[in-house]
Amino acid sequence: MKELVFTDNGHVVTSSLDVAENFGKQHKHVLDAIESKIQSAENLAYYKTMFSKGSYKDSRGRNQRIYFMNRDGFVFIAMGFNGRRADEFKLKYIEAFNQMEEQLKSQQKPMSLDQQIATIATGYGSMKQELVEVKDQVADLTERFGLPATKAAILTNIRNIHIVRFLGGKDSKAYHELGRKVFSEFGRDFKDNFGVPRYDAISLSQYDEAIAYTKSWQPSYNTIISIRNTNM
Repeated sequence: MKELVFTDNGHVVTSSLDVAENFGKQHKHVLDAIESKIQSAENLAYYKTMFSKGSYKDSRGRNQRIYFMNRDGFVFIAMGFNGRRADEFKLKYIEAFNQMEEQLKSQQKPMSLDQQIATIATGYGSMKQELVEVKDQVADLTERFGLPATKAAILTNIRNIHIVRFLGGKDSKAYHELGRKVFSEFGRDFKDNFGVPRYDAISLSQYDEAIAYTKSWQPSYNTIISIRNTNM
């Protein structure tokens, strides 16, 4: 929320770019939401008191659209953002607006840029760092713990369907005579590929990779020949 700033007339505003970043939205989607509201407004003058269009240069030096909004504009747009994390950001934004406006009321003139930065940093400078730390902790947990029971069951079901299909179905001769061997072969290949002692011991972050591996796995050439000969 470092983009909360004072405008020339002493109002506190934030930008569509900062809202997009903090809420995990694409900037173009925030722009579209703002412009959709403005274009559909019956009272256009009122919307113009909440939003002000501007431009900025991106990392490639191109001029890009941006909107600045006061607290009313922010609340109006943010009402469409759902979820616990979104609610936390809404509350922090509103609290930040309130604090900055209180600073305005208590002074004869607007704070300097350095004072603005110091005020914001005091209350909210660590928020983004905290989010980074939370993401790191989640990533660490997904690496350290095995699959939840539901996902392990899904993976097992995909394995069973895939191997039974290779054997020619549950009514096939190969299923009854070679099924145990083929399942064991898959288990060895899976554990060698993922470096785990048990089938369900892969990390949660490897779940999608394990699904793809299971769906594409094939028995060895000799095993395929044995299945074919057994079923003939």
